[in-house]
Amino acid sequence: MESSKFYALLKAVEYGSLTKAADELGYTQAGLTHMMNRLEKEIGLSLLQRSKSGVMLTENGQELLSLIEEFTEKGIALENAITKLKNGHEKIIRIAAYASITSHWLPKIISNFKKDFPNIDFELQVAGFDEISQSVTNGSVDLGFTSLQPEMHGEWITLKDDPLYAVLPVEYDDAKEKAHISIFNNKSFFMPTYGFDYDIMHTLDENRVKPLINRTALDDTAVVSMVSHSLGLSILPKLVLKGMHGRFVAKEIEPSSQRELGILIKNKNNLSPAVHKFISYCKQTVKEL
Repeated sequence: MESSKFYALLKAVEYGSLTKAADELGYTQAGLTHMMNRLEKEIGLSLLQRSKSGVMLTENGQELLSLIEEFTEKGIALENAITKLKNGHEKIIRIAAYASITSHWLPKIISNFKKDFPNIDFELQVAGFDEISQSVTNGSVDLGFTSLQPEMHGEWITLKDDPLYAVLPVEYDDAKEKAHISIFNNKSFFMPTYGFDYDIMHTLDENRVKPLINRTALDDTAVVSMVSHSLGLSILPKLVLKGMHGRFVAKEIEPSSQRELGILIKNKNNLSPAVHKFISYCKQTVKEL
C-alpha cells in the first residue's frame, strides 16, 4: 500500500470533495476517483462515502482514521529521508571548465545550489577542451563546461551562445561598431589557449581568412596584454573579455560568429540525483545572468 493514496484520501476528506482534492494534488477528478477505488479494492473495505454534497469517511474509515494519519505521516517521512539520501549520495560534484566559465558563471551557480544543498561540495579544475573532453570520457569529472565541438564523445547540454569579438589595438578604434573578419588577413595574430583555438580557427577557416598566427601559448590575459602593446590582433569570446582592462578595442565580428557554451556529460542516465539537480540550477542561473 502506498502512503500517497492515503494522503490523497485524507485530502479528499479535508476538502469534502474529490474535485477540490484533485485540484490541490494536481490530479484530474477522474484520476483521483480511480485511485480511491483502487485503494478500497486493495484493502477490501469501503472508506469513502460519496454523495451529491461531497465525500466523507465511512464508519470503517472513521475507525481507521488515526492509523491512516499515522501511516501517512510515516510514509511521507520515509520518502523525504530516501530523497535526502539520494540527493546526498554523491557528496562531491566534480567539474572541469573553461577559465571564463569558472570565473563568471560557476560562483553564482554554486552559490545558488549550496543554499539548498549545503552538504554537497565541489571539485573544480580549469582546463581546455581536450582535457575537459578526456576527463568526462574517463569519468574523472561529472561535468565538463566547454564549447560545442564537431567531434565530441558524450551527451551535450546547451546553456548559452557566446559571441566572438575582435580584440584590436587602440589605433584600430574608429566609428564602426563592428570589425569585418577580413581585418585579420595577413596580420600578426595571437591565438589563445584553453581550447578557444577550436572556436576561433573554425571562424577563420569558414570565412577563408588567414592571419599570421604567432607560435605562442598564451592565456587570455596575456593575449590582451600583447594586443594592448600593439604587437598583434586576436579574437576572444565576450565572456572572456568581461572585466578585462587594457589599451585595446573589442568589437563584434562581422559576419557575426559565436561559440555555443554548455555542459558535456558522459551519460545522463548514470548521473547522481545531486548532479541532475545541479544541472537544472546551471540552466536557470545562466538564463538569469
